Amino acid sequence: MDITKLLSGLPVDPLPPPLGSRSSEVVHAPKRAVPLSANEKKQALRNALRYIPPALHNKLASEFAQELKDYGHIYMYRFLPPFSLRAVPMEEIKTVSRQAAAIIHMLLNNLDPAVAQFPHELVTYGGNGQVLSNWAQFWLVLHYLATMTDEQTLVLYSGHPHGLFPSHKDAPRLVITNGMVIPNYSSKEFYDKFFALGVTMFGQMTAGSYCYIGPQGIVHGTTITVINAGRKYLNVEDLSGKVFVTSGLGGMSGAQAKAAVIAGCVGVIAEVSESALLKRHKQGWLEKYSSNLDEIVEMIKQHRKSKTAVSIGYLGNVVDLWERLVEECERTGELLVELGSDQTSCHNPYNGGYYPVGLSFADADAMMASDPAKFKELVQKSLCRQIAAIDALASKGLRFWDYGNAFLLECQRAGADVKQPGSDDIRFKYPSYVQDIMGDVFSMGFGPFRWVCTSGNRDDLRETDRIAAQTLKQLAQADVPEAVQQQFKDNILWIEQADGHEMVVGSQARILYSDQEGRAALALAFNQAVRSGQIT
Repeated sequence: MDITKLLSGLPVDPLPPPLGSRSSEVVHAPKRAVPLSANEKKQALRNALRYIPPALHNKLASEFAQELKDYGHIYMYRFLPPFSLRAVPMEEIKTVSRQAAAIIHMLLNNLDPAVAQFPHELVTYGGNGQVLSNWAQFWLVLHYLATMTDEQTLVLYSGHPHGLFPSHKDAPRLVITNGMVIPNYSSKEFYDKFFALGVTMFGQMTAGSYCYIGPQGIVHGTTITVINAGRKYLNVEDLSGKVFVTSGLGGMSGAQAKAAVIAGCVGVIAEVSESALLKRHKQGWLEKYSSNLDEIVEMIKQHRKSKTAVSIGYLGNVVDLWERLVEECERTGELLVELGSDQTSCHNPYNGGYYPVGLSFADADAMMASDPAKFKELVQKSLCRQIAAIDALASKGLRFWDYGNAFLLECQRAGADVKQPGSDDIRFKYPSYVQDIMGDVFSMGFGPFRWVCTSGNRDDLRETDRIAAQTLKQLAQADVPEAVQQQFKDNILWIEQADGHEMVVGSQARILYSDQEGRAALALAFNQAVRSGQIT
């Protein structure tokens, strides 16, 4: 990767050659419908061409128009860097401001093909979690970051650089907002239109803010969630032999396989995308997989009996998996699953976040663009079938929860009865992981605390692990409530095992949960370690 070239600004002299067809070596975002009138399509072109010198407008206008027609958005593939991106050590990033170099390190990590869900469409996770809106913005933002001083601030809106503004050394070097829409226009229909126009984007939580640390972050959160679900719903500390069924092995949901093993249970995760499943298997997070439901059921029984922690992937639709578990329960009387959830991207169900049962992955992608109304109908029918199967197993003892991905909301919109009897309109009959499982943890002030070793040195990360474990053990000796003690113990166990579980994908980063006192203590300990040279 040529980091010097990346910082030199938008390459227009000479202009890079056109991309031609999209690469088959990476997974691409689904083709989107184009909900624009003829005049709006012209406006989308004008919006894209504002980044391009006027002398090149005639040359690029038809190319950008074709991208809009083919993919529903102007990504400017011509400006795709001719090499894979990664978080290079900060010392290799030559900038005026060292703070800006750290930001570049984070931004590049979000577009690393090992990290990003759809790297060529600048999507990190969640199906539509954009880092930037197009590749021209990428080159411009990197150039501004490389040349800015510690008395300037770069301001971005949905990937668009408003400019470098005078500030001061204690001000942020970068201020970002994404997806800011007037409430009366805050709907899916308007979002689709505005994204096609190139004037807004959905940055998720950590994609468009350059803070993603790979799926490790959600590995930790899912591990803690499953452990606490076992405590709350099964009244057990040890999840050996307990089965956790869910779906999704993509961007963030890909963490579920590793989290299940760390939590000590049998994790069974459905995934319709073969490339997503194989990506997790190749990196060692998904231990076994099959596209045959008979084999999946046998694996569940085997590991349930031996009480061995394992991650099992089902290459197929989660609806088929749930319905097969119902069939097995009705036939044998044996409930093969104790805990269940879902991490499909149901915040974006009709643009690749949820795939309907009965269609191949490729056929579903094609219908998504060619017949969005029919696709929506099939998605809603699938959601109703999925929740019906979950209802059947819940009546036998399954404990299911919504993972905050709008699964139950979309089931309700599809016509399923998911309302809690006798409750108001906002309470579902199944719990939410935030409100019902992790709410007690969050209410104690514990939540995600992350750090990145911008040196890219794994030994630095190992040293931070050691410092963090030592710091948490000191805090755990204080006179604190039992519930707080339990959180310290969970996170000490996590941090002591993190390196051995090969958590790092992309930058040398780590996460744990801490309260305010712990955050301050960890930050001071890290500062001292850097000051003394203990961390490079």
